[in-house]
Amino acid sequence: MKIAIMSPWNDCCGVSVHAELIGKEWMNQGHEIVVFAPTDERVGGRIPVETEDERFVYRNWEMYRYGAKVEDESGLDLYFDPSPIVNEDYDFFVIEKPCLTPLGKLLKIFDVVKRKATTIAVMHEGRVPQNVNFYKFDWDVITLFDERYKKLLADVIPTDKTHIVPYPCHPIVEGNMLEARSKLDLPQEEDTKIVLAYGIRLKNLREVLPIFKGLRKTYDVVLLMLTSHEESVGAAKDIGREYKFTIFRKEAPPTSRLYTYFHASNAILVHKTAADYLPTSSTVHLCLGSMRPILCPDNNFVEVFDGEVMKYLNLDELRERLVDVFEGRNVQSILSNTRKYIIRNSASNIANTLMRLARSVK
Repeated sequence: MKIAIMSPWNDCCGVSVHAELIGKEWMNQGHEIVVFAPTDERVGGRIPVETEDERFVYRNWEMYRYGAKVEDESGLDLYFDPSPIVNEDYDFFVIEKPCLTPLGKLLKIFDVVKRKATTIAVMHEGRVPQNVNFYKFDWDVITLFDERYKKLLADVIPTDKTHIVPYPCHPIVEGNMLEARSKLDLPQEEDTKIVLAYGIRLKNLREVLPIFKGLRKTYDVVLLMLTSHEESVGAAKDIGREYKFTIFRKEAPPTSRLYTYFHASNAILVHKTAADYLPTSSTVHLCLGSMRPILCPDNNFVEVFDGEVMKYLNLDELRERLVDVFEGRNVQSILSNTRKYIIRNSASNIANTLMRLARSVK
């Protein structure tokens, strides 16, 4: 089969992570894919991963992250070149988070897409879309990550075409900690505890830094910060000048190198504040396969997890969770739950489910 995916790709973005996990799984299964990806993002700009696009990637549209909040994105005049979508042949057309795209312009060629392909909309939208163009599309299949989204969107999408398909996990990749640290030129002493802050706005770390400073009295703790987002780069440099136990790397590494950073760490800290929309943590789903404990505030980003990540309600609990990691308490039970979750929601299983739903359309 040949599958078209309209989505961010090779970007530091949760939508891109989803598309790449299932797209690469389809390729592993022998299918062919073609990707229609954005040239840039209106407001803020793309944060590309440091890798070259594959030969099957067309960059033919401009992304607008707040598309669900505008009534008609056509007024933005987002860039859109329809020719690759019109000229390529494919059996399935998968669009990730439709409201990111120039929906008004896509609508003009949607009949061409429908004539040659089964259409699937993967809904990342965490709020009820205000975009009038969103409601003009007749998707063959609509997927939602969990029951929370079904409840949120129950009144605005057709229930007979809607299916729950969880967010996929990166496959399990085991890695040796000291070997990973050697590859990355990080401290290699076994007693050094490296905590990687990843997938967050680094300015949010300021409130947790006193916790790390206090833990330094007992443990050789290093806080490793990894980002290429300019706002976070500035925050990381400021933090580094003030707190000497931090290390900053300005990188947006491809997944293979990112996993080396995960493996070099004792734990991964995803310190994000609650969202004012319905979120799913793409960062956690990407990190889980590293088999490193993941620490997160107990908020709506991680409410679907039950025992697979280490949640904390406040900074005192964060300190306790970090000590648990450093002392090896509860870690194996958490990672056992993690392994089960990954097997259940593997990229392979999710890709197969989407394929089955597409093939069931008559």
